[in-house]
Amino acid sequence: MIIFITGGVRSGKSSFALQVAEKNVTSNGVIHYIATSRRSDSEMEERINRHIKERQMREKVYVTHEKPTHIEDLIPNFKKEDVVILDCLTGLLTQEFFKGIEKGLELWKEPEFLQQLYIRLSSTFEELQRIPIPCIVVTNELFEDIVPNDESTIVYMKLIGELHQNIVALCDQAYLVEAGLPLLKKKVGF
Repeated sequence: MIIFITGGVRSGKSSFALQVAEKNVTSNGVIHYIATSRRSDSEMEERINRHIKERQMREKVYVTHEKPTHIEDLIPNFKKEDVVILDCLTGLLTQEFFKGIEKGLELWKEPEFLQQLYIRLSSTFEELQRIPIPCIVVTNELFEDIVPNDESTIVYMKLIGELHQNIVALCDQAYLVEAGLPLLKKKVGF
């Protein structure tokens, strides 16, 4: 079961995802928190550590997985009592999309790479939909700003838009969070 949560930066979508997870986890289950951010500098290091501590102080049990790519590797860890939060899809796609850039590679320019990435990520979300636990996918709404003019951003936005549509077609619930208010956009079977 996938619950899709989108919204702008600092809209409250991650806080809402935690509320949904805590409401749905069983008493003997854990909340698997998949963090897609990289520890890229001291500021990010501090932010990640602060978020981990905040989750540890909550009443439910959280297991944090710092996994900026290949989240499909984590699926065998999830049990029927658990809940999964992926925070966030845009971070995951950024890490996957620009893989190799530090080595001077621009894989995102290769249509075969983009097609394989889309297929692998789509398959991952199809598998998450099939497992009988809530999988909460948090993502950023990127389509309300100025249209970019650089090629990599245009290609990235096209791919994230296609992934958003694919996941929303699969999901059981979809929310748009604005100013801390979750707006239900899709509900299936509840």
